[in-house]
Amino acid sequence: MKIAFAADMSFSKFENFPGKDAAYAAMKEPAAVLAAADFSVVNLENILGDESAYTPIVKSGPNLISADDFIAFVDALAPSAVGMANNHTFDYGKGAFDNTLRLLTERGYPCFGAGETLADAYRPVVFEKDGTRVAIIAVCENEFGTADEDAPGTAGYNLTYTTEAIRQARADGCLPIVYFHGGNERYAVASPGKVALYRHFIDLGAAAVIAMHTHCPQGYEFYNGSPIVYSMGNFFFPAKWDMPKAWNYGYITELNIRADGIALSIVPYIFDFDGVRLLDGEDKAHFLRYMDFLNAIIADKRLVRDYFDAWSVMSGVGCYMEGLERVEDAETVTQEQLIRTKNLFSCEAHNELMTNTFKILYEGRLQAAKRYIPQIEALQDMRIPE
Repeated sequence: MKIAFAADMSFSKFENFPGKDAAYAAMKEPAAVLAAADFSVVNLENILGDESAYTPIVKSGPNLISADDFIAFVDALAPSAVGMANNHTFDYGKGAFDNTLRLLTERGYPCFGAGETLADAYRPVVFEKDGTRVAIIAVCENEFGTADEDAPGTAGYNLTYTTEAIRQARADGCLPIVYFHGGNERYAVASPGKVALYRHFIDLGAAAVIAMHTHCPQGYEFYNGSPIVYSMGNFFFPAKWDMPKAWNYGYITELNIRADGIALSIVPYIFDFDGVRLLDGEDKAHFLRYMDFLNAIIADKRLVRDYFDAWSVMSGVGCYMEGLERVEDAETVTQEQLIRTKNLFSCEAHNELMTNTFKILYEGRLQAAKRYIPQIEALQDMRIPE
């Protein structure tokens, strides 16, 4: 069985729908990759609907929505299922979410990673071929719009629920694969916390972990014989503002599930507003060397920590000092202060970065922690550090 995994897909920065023909042309090359697999999934990080008909939820970061017509980009890919576990699925509340589910299910796309309750959101999509059954469990970090025991939303990470989902998949005769949306945005190296967490999923019984959210490609590894992809980068998320070069690169992950184990291969690409183009020639060779560099860091626990220290200095110090303004009492908290501070504590990636930032400051290691900043800046520019 071959399963192709694509990462985050968003159309939020298009001013107008470019037309069905343009949408299909934009997805032509990756669509061929997905079609060659037995099954395929993509993560839709963009709710669909008429923006004027819905009220955006209060959150930090942008609220993403696009007109119904943009579903043509999904149709062009024709995935076997659509993942909804991410930090934008509930950006415009349940009405827009229900509209998006209607559009997807009418076209025959099973949706997973969100639901009427947390239990519903954790329900996997199951693929079966020649007696092999695979259950894909979509999970995201706890930012905004996550489900509760009795409230709709996305499958916010919960160790108990994730453990039970993996265990139940095994009990049902399925190989569990965790499709995780999380990590530090624009950071090309896997964080210590994510390395530990994804390996723990394997220890719990997951057959593989495939992750995304960071807006740049990260590395991958085999841990105890099981593949872990730390981030495939964006799949299709064109932006009009200046972004690090790595924003526009990523890879599709192909898992070949056989009796003797799971093989992993990647299909790298670059995208812009015109669409996704597969890399070839020297561009592809450079990307693969770039990935080899990232993979080598994952294999070195000390390097993972040292790079993360540098990232904490780059992105943590100013952000968290600004985000944790002193408040005299609860009644004086502004909504802006509340949502920003809430996200620092509830989102696992922000929490890890915040904790490490203050640890560095407490230990007086600010200057020493800067050592790998030039290497991180090179990686953001898709350059391999010397």
